[in-house]
Amino acid sequence: MVVVGGSAGSLGPLREMAAALPPDLPGSVLVTQHVPQHAHSELPWLLARAGPLPAAHAKTDEALRPGRIYVAPPGCHLLVPEGIIELSNGPQVNRVRPAADVMFGSASRWFGDRVVAVVLSGLLDDGAVGAALVARAGGLVVVQEPQEAAQSSMPRAALAAAPGAIVAPTGKLGEVVSGMLGEPGLLTWPRPESREAAEASMEDSSDLQFLSPEESRLTRLACPECGGALAEAVLLQITYFRRHVGHQFGPQSLAAAQAESAEAKLWAVVATLEETAALARHLASHSDAGEDVSDQQSRTADWAARLAETVRAQVQEPPET
Repeated sequence: MVVVGGSAGSLGPLREMAAALPPDLPGSVLVTQHVPQHAHSELPWLLARAGPLPAAHAKTDEALRPGRIYVAPPGCHLLVPEGIIELSNGPQVNRVRPAADVMFGSASRWFGDRVVAVVLSGLLDDGAVGAALVARAGGLVVVQEPQEAAQSSMPRAALAAAPGAIVAPTGKLGEVVSGMLGEPGLLTWPRPESREAAEASMEDSSDLQFLSPEESRLTRLACPECGGALAEAVLLQITYFRRHVGHQFGPQSLAAAQAESAEAKLWAVVATLEETAALARHLASHSDAGEDVSDQQSRTADWAARLAETVRAQVQEPPET
């Protein structure tokens, strides 16, 4: 199985790779590219036109077949339990759905050392945790040469998380991947013993410090998606963060999400302060409780307005680069 993850700048490398794959490829190709949830994706059509393999959006309950390309549709994670496609509307991972980490993790769980994971151009670090999981299961990891990538962040993060990954020039990705799949006769599907134990659920536990098997400790960091406490999970080369409901973040993705959350909260502070000032001025001008109360409301309005102006100025100031 070949699993390919990419984001911004990955379309060109994807098409070059599809063009170089042989028509008798002895394995399935699964692709996750970050696309907006409600976008109309033409990616399967583009990949089918680029090379000899048929390509289509993946469909739930479809059995994987060799020599075909399956693309995660917008808004759905792509999983492969027992070699059967499952599309999930589960929580976002690294702030996206579909996410490469979800697909890579599922492939490593069910196909183990028969997985080749490919990480292409993209921002932040989706695919890094998945690459580490594939490598830990005995699979192979290929990374687009970061210097050739339009956005080098995803390839560099995958290299850091899976140091044994093979770095391939963009024009050689298809050739390198094809050479990794072994002989054409090796078409066995998942072995029963490759399945991991079903993940425990917090709803089945009475432990308030519940942790899943791969998690090491709870943190005081709040999930930017739902506000709950994040657990830390540690692999050999990368640490990532998870909520028990399924939200998951690589370190770069979490930092970006926290920055966005902080900005949103600061704008909420500005709004609250300006509303406080407006209400205090209204009460000061319409109060029948006497001059002292009116003066107090006026002072409150001035304080809130000054603080709102200060916070607004700080939020609007461009970050240092």
